[in-house]
Amino acid sequence: MIHKLKKFSKKMGHGLKQEYKETKEIPKHIKNREYKKAAQQVCDLGRMTLLSVLWVLPGGGVLSATLVKFSKKFRPSAFREDESEKEQNSAS
Repeated sequence: MIHKLKKFSKKMGHGLKQEYKETKEIPKHIKNREYKKAAQQVCDLGRMTLLSVLWVLPGGGVLSATLVKFSKKFRPSAFREDESEKEQNSAS
């Protein structure tokens, strides 16, 4: 159980660092006229804000965890697993 918690914590930390780096790059994308990348990152910020607000509400931890677990639509891009990662996890 503790091993799973440590693994989850590392994954969350890595995902949050990745989102932070991507957020800092928004002005660079706009300057280079890469509007699609900038818009995707703004959507990720919205998703993270929604999940954070849900987390604070009573019972929101369960609701936000359920949304993230069962709906890939609500996951920010740094928290989505690639198909290659899924294949590696299922093989091991």
